[in-house]
Amino acid sequence: MFSKIYDILGESLNVLSDRQNIIASNVANANTPGYKSKELNFKDVMKNLVPSPSSLPMEATSRKDLSYENIYNAAERDGSGFIKSFIKNQKDESVPALDGNTVEIGREMSNMTSNAIRFQAVAGLLSKKFATLTYAITQANP
Repeated sequence: MFSKIYDILGESLNVLSDRQNIIASNVANANTPGYKSKELNFKDVMKNLVPSPSSLPMEATSRKDLSYENIYNAAERDGSGFIKSFIKNQKDESVPALDGNTVEIGREMSNMTSNAIRFQAVAGLLSKKFATLTYAITQANP
């Protein structure tokens, strides 16, 4: 009934929320000796959730029909395990601290800000989609 864009936007919010938690964990561990900062690449996760535009849409008649995970069966998968497969140590672009910690607080704060802006943009798009749907329902002439 609803457009698939609602699923994609909703899943985007989930991924951005998980990314924000990882960044917050990096900030919280900025003084932990030996801690390796982590990252979650939004683009990589979404590529695996959303089928490519060139792929032909197929109708699933059974759970066995789909051999790969995508946005349309995202509700049935274990979200934490799926996201964990995309969490990686950040590339060492700088010299780690003497205690082995690789968190750069400036980079993390920048990542946190850009992630928050993305989250607000996606939430705004989703809000507009729902507002349009609400308008169509309430203003429909029988």
